[in-house]
This record gives sequence, structure tokens and C-alpha cells, in this order.
Amino acid sequence: MLEGYFDLDGATGDEAVENRKRLLAVQAALEISKAAVSATTANSGIRSQMDLRNVSQEVATLADAIQDALESDL
Repeated sequence: MLEGYFDLDGATGDEAVENRKRLLAVQAALEISKAAVSATTANSGIRSQMDLRNVSQEVATLADAIQDALESDL
């Protein structure tokens, strides 16, 4: 979904590694968010507006948490 965002084709070095890590963390956060929004337990009447607003406000925080969890194991 976000392929090409950082234009990592042929990129090398620390910046490319960090951008790739961030991209993977954001993709994971978006997958979790997508699953949460589409869950049958979500509010059906106002789900799209309320859930999407919450996702947009929290996806960076979730990506940070995913990235921190992965890096703490190194």
C-alpha cells in the first residue's frame, strides 16, 4: 500500500534502513487499524467517521510502539 513512499529502490545506508523500518511499522499499524475498524464489535452506525478519526489520530503512536517493541529486542 505504501510502496515507493520513501523511494527505497537501490537506497543504501542508515537512512534507507531507518526509512524501511518506519515504513514496515506504519504498514503494521495500518493493518491493525484496518482490522479494528472492520471488526464486528465496532459501532456500525457511525463507525466510519468515528473509527477513521481515531485511526488517523493514533496510527503514528501505534507505529512508534511497534517500532519500539521491535527495537527493544535487538
